[in-house]
Amino acid sequence: MHPFSLLIKAVGSDCNLNCHYCFYRNHTAGAMDTTTLRRTLDAYCNLPFSEKSVTFQGGEPLMPKGAALLKIADEYPVAKSLQTNATLMTDSIAESLASGGWLVGASLDGPRDLNRLRGESFDAAVRGIRLLEKHGVDYNLLVVVSKANVAYPGEVYRFLRDNFSTRHHQYIECTGPRDIINGEEWGGFLVGLFDEWIKSDARTVSIRLFDSIVSQLVCGYPTLCSFTNSCRHHLVVEHDGSIYPCDFHVSPDLRLGNIITESFAEMMEKPVYKSFTAAKMAFLPGKCRMCPYLAFCKGDCPRNKQALCIGWERFFRHSLGKLQELANGLMLGF
Repeated sequence: MHPFSLLIKAVGSDCNLNCHYCFYRNHTAGAMDTTTLRRTLDAYCNLPFSEKSVTFQGGEPLMPKGAALLKIADEYPVAKSLQTNATLMTDSIAESLASGGWLVGASLDGPRDLNRLRGESFDAAVRGIRLLEKHGVDYNLLVVVSKANVAYPGEVYRFLRDNFSTRHHQYIECTGPRDIINGEEWGGFLVGLFDEWIKSDARTVSIRLFDSIVSQLVCGYPTLCSFTNSCRHHLVVEHDGSIYPCDFHVSPDLRLGNIITESFAEMMEKPVYKSFTAAKMAFLPGKCRMCPYLAFCKGDCPRNKQALCIGWERFFRHSLGKLQELANGLMLGF
C-alpha cells in the first residue's frame, strides 16, 4: 500500500464565515462523533507505512463541535495540522495546539482591502494569528488568489512578510464557485510574487509552490500533489465517515465507502479509486504532452482542467532558470 495522508472534515462544510469564493458552499455540514474519529485514526495508524499525517479542515474545524475532537487526535502518533480562518482562536486553543505540536494553516488573503471576499473577518483573523504567535504555535499563512487580490502580488507578499512572524506562505488559486481567476491573471500573479521573493527572500521565506519546484530540481520529486503524476496522496474523511479520493472531488460517484464499515485497503482496491488515481496523466490533452514544462506541472491539478496553462507557461518561462540556480546553490552547499 502506498503512503497517503488524511484530510478530516470534522464539521463538514460548517463554518462561522461565508466567504464569497468558498467551494464548500454546497457540501454537507455536520459534526463527526468521537466513535467515527477514533475508528478513522485507529484504522489509519495500523496501516503498514511509517510516516502518517492528518489535517483537520472544514468548513471551520474550530467550531465548538469540531474543536472538541482535536484533543483526541493528540492521543495518536501522527503528524497533525489544522487549516483555520483563525477567527475563533482563543488562548486555550492556541496553548493546546502548541503543546500538541500542531502545524496550523491560517487563512488571510492580504491586507484589509484585499481580504474583502472573506467578509468582515480581517481583525478577528489577525487577532487569532497573534494568539498563535503568543503561544509559539508553528503556523503558515494561506492565501486564496482571487479576483480581489490577483493584481497585487507584491502588496500581498510584503504585507504577510512584514507583519507576521511566520516565514511560510501558501498561495492557492481560487477555484470558485465565484471570483475564479484565469490563466493570464494567475501567471501575472506568480511572476510578480516570484520577482518580489527572489530579490532577497529566497533563503529566508518559504513559498510552498516554489519550494516544490526546487525540491524536484534538487531531490527529483515535488512536494505538491498537483505536481505529481497521480492523485493518490490524500484521502478525505467526511464528518459521517464517508471516504473520498480528493477534497475537490467530493461527489456521490466518487464516494469510496465509509470507514465505519470498510477498511482503507478495501476502498483503495475499488475500481472507482483506481480509475480516479490513474486518470490525471491518462487523459492529458495533446498540448500538455508537448509542453516543455510538463515535467514540472504534470498537467496541473485536474480540478483546473488546464484552464491555467497560459499562466503556468508564463511563470515557468520566467522563473525556472533562477530556480535552477537556487537549486544548484543548495546542492553545492551555498
